[in-house]
Amino acid sequence: MRLKSVWISEYKNIRDFSIAFDGGSFLDIFVGKNGTGKSNFFEALVEIFRHIFDSRTEQDEIAFSYEVTYEIDGKDTTIRFHDEQFTINGRVQKTVGQAPIPDNVLVYYSGHNPTINQTVSRYEKRFADQSRSWQASAARKFVGIRSDYKELLLSVLLMQEDSCVARQYLCEKLQIDVVPKEAFELTLKRPSFASRIEVDLGDPATFLWGAEGAVRTFLDRLTDCIKGGFSIGSIYDSESGQYVIKIDLALFQKVFAGMPAAELFRSFDQLKAIDMFAGLSVPLRLMNGDVAKVGDFSDGQFQSVYIFAISELFKDRNCITLLDEPDSFLHPEWQFGFLKQVVDITGTDAAKTNHVLLSSHSASTIARSQEPEIRMFQFGEKGVNVVSKDKASIVKSLSAGLITFSEKEAKLSIYEILENTTDAVLFTEGLSDKIILDAAIEKLFPDEDIGLVVQGAFDRIFLRNLFSREELRKNYKGRRMFALFDFDEAFNDWDGLKKSEMVEEDPLRGLGKRLVHRSHCAFLLPVPGHAVIRKQALNADGAPYSDGSACVPIELLFCDPDNLNEHFKTKEVMGGGEVIQFVGDKVAFAKKVSADLPAAAFECFRPMLEFMRNEAVEAKG
Repeated sequence: MRLKSVWISEYKNIRDFSIAFDGGSFLDIFVGKNGTGKSNFFEALVEIFRHIFDSRTEQDEIAFSYEVTYEIDGKDTTIRFHDEQFTINGRVQKTVGQAPIPDNVLVYYSGHNPTINQTVSRYEKRFADQSRSWQASAARKFVGIRSDYKELLLSVLLMQEDSCVARQYLCEKLQIDVVPKEAFELTLKRPSFASRIEVDLGDPATFLWGAEGAVRTFLDRLTDCIKGGFSIGSIYDSESGQYVIKIDLALFQKVFAGMPAAELFRSFDQLKAIDMFAGLSVPLRLMNGDVAKVGDFSDGQFQSVYIFAISELFKDRNCITLLDEPDSFLHPEWQFGFLKQVVDITGTDAAKTNHVLLSSHSASTIARSQEPEIRMFQFGEKGVNVVSKDKASIVKSLSAGLITFSEKEAKLSIYEILENTTDAVLFTEGLSDKIILDAAIEKLFPDEDIGLVVQGAFDRIFLRNLFSREELRKNYKGRRMFALFDFDEAFNDWDGLKKSEMVEEDPLRGLGKRLVHRSHCAFLLPVPGHAVIRKQALNADGAPYSDGSACVPIELLFCDPDNLNEHFKTKEVMGGGEVIQFVGDKVAFAKKVSADLPAAAFECFRPMLEFMRNEAVEAKG
């Protein structure tokens, strides 16, 4: 699922507004100062898809005209609504009919924008009013994720098998050590439409207030998960008028084997829709030994978990996710790490079916973006428009010049990593190198935590200075740290770092040396074996060029000199020779390589990464 373009005739301060997407990104970021139209754009999107969802068989009302194009399963659909009629892929229709539409629109809002809240709540109320019966079976198209979903989201994922990647992610992020196997408790309250039914423990017809249909089927399966069986009296609390179903996890995983997490979530959500759901919780033991419940986690701790959870739960469905300033109430330190956690999702199947739109006006959040350009809402001559700007100018604008994306910002990123992890750290020259090395670790060591975090520096000079100065040695004694330089003009930066010994002398495996501070090592990129590229780093004797003429940046490790594509070209150099150069956007290329190439393409990094893994293990004892 990908949005391709949106046109809005008029909505609040947005007039004759158009925006296009590249169709390939999992995450699109919008920034702008308060009042420039970011939230109005999200509100308009909610209204557009509400109108589309509600106009399948009978045209619903909306206060403005619009046109939206999106791709689902490789097929583009354009829906235009103007002058009280739809035009779908060029054909005039009275209703949306059978046109492909998204399965869900997921809206996360932290509470700062009451209009977003009201817009989604209005849809939810109408859906709930239509669902006030046991026979209600339709799942919600809109899902508004707020703090009252905390218990449900976390519990549903913790109910999955230990091998579930999403479950592992949540346990890691929230530092959960033990999930008790017999402690899941589902509490049910009487829905308002069953107010006349009094529970009689001797009358089976009043069990669960006479629940019927899909609701009863689901609840019967849940009661099959009570260890040792049950009686009505054992699960009904007459004083509170509620049922408490204690779910045994082993039984649950057996009874619901094969049910996707998304379907399980929607079944619980149906209980919320008919106002029967009162809570689903489990006591947890944290890695520090404390016992906690889901509600004990702060919103800051849970912020990115919300987003990862809904992305994973809906990864088999075509969705649009709107994150309206999710970082607005976070401490700047949390903001700085927030976007990195959102980007973690891109390694999952969710990235293929879920298009995430995120609005922010936090410079700290934007500083962690991997995008070279970001869309910015601003006022122009004709009202609100959107322009693409480089990240540095965006950060400067949002912070009123108080933050610049520079060497200072790179240093902030580095020290944030060092303070928040005990792993070894591999520093690269920049972002594109980091993206590729992250992919190499994931693909070469898929089921292993090698104890290594990759962090981009500002540039090669910054990286050289970082390892030349005393700050790292003094402030992080004994911490294993590695520097990785491209095999180009950065050779001299690598060569200038004082060594105590060589740890790798084969340039095809990545020249490496231990520095005077023995916890630190510096490497050069491994030289590709192909003779054409090899001679761009090594002379005829196999020794590195020391005159600054080496020319093997990281992109050339993925180049086939016999079949150059659009990313590479040859260039004549002095003396009549030629070299192969990379051309284009380095970050975009790194993302494509990381996503498209198999593990074998990253084998050149294995010797270097295995050395680092062994060093990290040794450091931890």
